Amino acid sequence: MKNVSPTEKLPTLLKHALQSHPLRGQRWVGFSGGLDSTVLLHLLASCQIPVCALHIHHGLNANAEVWRAHCKAFAESLAVPFTAIQVEVDRKDGGLEQGARRARYRAFDQAMSAGDQILLGHHADDQAETFLLRLMRGAGVLGLASMSESRLIGRDKHLLRPLLKVGRAELEQWAEMHGLDWIEDDSNADEALERNFLRHRVMPLLNQRWGVSRQVARAAENLRESAELLSELALTDLVAANLREERFGESLALPHFFSLSEGRRKNLMRHWVLRQGGRSPESNLLKQALCQVACAAEDAQLEVNLGGRVVRRFRNRLYLTPELAPVASGTDNCWHWDGRADLPLPGGSVLQSPAGWPLADYKVCYRRGGERAHPISRPKSQALKKLLQEWALEPWLRDRVPLVFLEGNLVAVAGLFSCKASRAIPDKPPSWRFFD
Repeated sequence: MKNVSPTEKLPTLLKHALQSHPLRGQRWVGFSGGLDSTVLLHLLASCQIPVCALHIHHGLNANAEVWRAHCKAFAESLAVPFTAIQVEVDRKDGGLEQGARRARYRAFDQAMSAGDQILLGHHADDQAETFLLRLMRGAGVLGLASMSESRLIGRDKHLLRPLLKVGRAELEQWAEMHGLDWIEDDSNADEALERNFLRHRVMPLLNQRWGVSRQVARAAENLRESAELLSELALTDLVAANLREERFGESLALPHFFSLSEGRRKNLMRHWVLRQGGRSPESNLLKQALCQVACAAEDAQLEVNLGGRVVRRFRNRLYLTPELAPVASGTDNCWHWDGRADLPLPGGSVLQSPAGWPLADYKVCYRRGGERAHPISRPKSQALKKLLQEWALEPWLRDRVPLVFLEGNLVAVAGLFSCKASRAIPDKPPSWRFFD
């Protein structure tokens, strides 16, 4: 597309990206009000592509409320639906920049539903900065492949960057041609922040000498091919290790995992975390996690945080799960249930009745300790703690498995077994699963 004006180039690139990544749900734009997202939103509206604008209010700047109002007014001028979400940034979560980014992506995930797609305005200059920042941090192939055009957020939501092949100068031309106003964040001048230092001090020199944005784009594309091969290798290893979907997260066979070389174990874990919608783990943290997995005893309660996911070990299998919210203690962990409707529970799980489960006023609770249960298949009652071990329920789920009571008697342990009771109870217990 050499010597093509932005008026022709940008719509063509946008439509090609959207055709390459079909949509099943709602389309969103991450709309900060800066140049990149302003041009992207205007471009979508100009091409008559339905979209919703999503503004993340970080609350870090005194002008944040003014920016929100500006974004709302601009979206309304384009007849684009507008949503704003306010987030709290944890500076301990990798520093200010990283904390804000993670808060922003959590908000994206919160707003989106399965099958949705969110478009971001990252461009070629952003790509070059990301490459160099990751290079300075010692990133490997996957990191140096920099930003991909499309990737997963969570299990079934996608992020798309349709403007990665154009530079900021071309976006400025589009904005000027259409008389667009955008927000200039004054924090972008703060060279104490790594990206700003690189943008203002380093990039001009590199571009003057080498045209670094073009060279980085070529290098990132080559590295992405290598990253894709590593991803294919990881998937092959996951399948060979008997990857299995669990009630909560996934697991694989430890013997096969340990049979792999250290490099392939690292590659498998890195892609497994990404496959589940986590963040690519840093090399030192990944190495520590693998060491802990290898050194842990078979009955150890291993729990290692890695890229927003948790590595666990149980009965000769390695588990990768989302993080579990703490379970509150006391009588608050009880709910009434009619035995028919789905019962959402804290922490993202749901109780569902099987066909034929009798309608009644049930009470659903978590374990408090000391309970006994009498499975229908057993001649006598036993300690619930022992039964959960025998039924191989993962240790991290034992304090939150739903116990179903009727008239004060335990009649089912969800997902595991029904109990003998004074009235007829089906052999098949209510199911218990976590939301996708």
